[in-house]
Amino acid sequence: MGSKFSWRNLAFTAAVALGLFGTTGDQADAQGLDNVKKTGILRVGVMGEQAPWGSIDASGQNIGYDVDVARLIAQELGVKIEFVPNAVAARIPNLLTGKVDIQMAVMGMYPDRAKAVQFSKPYAGLQIILLASKKHKIEKIEDARNLRIGVPRGAAQDKAITTLLGDIPNIRRFDDDSSTMQALVSGQVDAIGGNTTYKINLDKASPGNDFEQKVVFNQQWQGICTLLGDEAFNKWLNTFVDKIVADGRLEAINKKWLGQSMPAFPASLEGVPFTVTK
Repeated sequence: MGSKFSWRNLAFTAAVALGLFGTTGDQADAQGLDNVKKTGILRVGVMGEQAPWGSIDASGQNIGYDVDVARLIAQELGVKIEFVPNAVAARIPNLLTGKVDIQMAVMGMYPDRAKAVQFSKPYAGLQIILLASKKHKIEKIEDARNLRIGVPRGAAQDKAITTLLGDIPNIRRFDDDSSTMQALVSGQVDAIGGNTTYKINLDKASPGNDFEQKVVFNQQWQGICTLLGDEAFNKWLNTFVDKIVADGRLEAINKKWLGQSMPAFPASLEGVPFTVTK
């Protein structure tokens, strides 16, 4: 925790450690579109404890926004689906090491991440925010400098808060979203970096709480991740996203899990190509 957090450092370190620079073509073939069709199984990385994006219900089934979109992908491909729950920091490594064929665990589209994985067009969006009790008067992130702030290690809110405040000692990093939210409920921290769907989970965990949105850091768009250089899978996924937008299936998923209409997705994002570049 002593050095400043960087998605670039994370991606570079993971890729070097796994020996993936210069071998993305072979790796893409090993877990690409043709291989999924050959094996008849699509392995999808999702969150296991972050409703409404990905969680496990009482019967042990994966449910959520990302899960529903993933099921549509498998249906369109005519294959079975296997869900692989991910810790936040393990999402990119799990894709790079072949533990999943595609990564859909609330994958925010950022330039540093785009150096390690290939994003599709956006299929979902949310805001990255700071949440705290109403008793804390926070109009800008600097107002929270002396508070204990919890974040999931390696998440977009970790980067946003660390960039703005520096890697100060009172930023407390947790392994996942649920432990970050529990830290706020239990009083281990005074505020947490999260996203706009955290409030749904906080209200379930602590009914009648006074937690509220304080600061909005950025609008996050989410894409489906494949390996760098996997042009065939990326092209197929972009066509798929266009299809479920046009036929209304993605709109239905937005309303089911987020309670709102689908946002207008951006046609491009600086530093994040939606297609494989050569």
